[in-house]
Amino acid sequence: MYSLQKVKISPEPYNRMSLEKFISDFEGAIEDLEAGSLNAQTNYQSLPVWDSLALLTVISMVDSEYGVSVSAAILNSCDSVASLYEKIIESSK
Repeated sequence: MYSLQKVKISPEPYNRMSLEKFISDFEGAIEDLEAGSLNAQTNYQSLPVWDSLALLTVISMVDSEYGVSVSAAILNSCDSVASLYEKIIESSK
């Protein structure tokens, strides 16, 4: 008798990240930023801890965790965590 098994299909590289995971990784990358303090609409550039070191740390995190190179110009052009996430998704396709 045959049985059906569920097979997990690996997602495309750009689907490996969810917005929730990205927010968690973003929070973890920036010193003095508590877990759970951000949401998709947070304007990260207005955070007291957002400075040039935070910007470079996020660039490094995105590259190492998601394999996507983003520039400071991209980070500076986004007005929320969600808009940065969308730019990264677009860049990874």
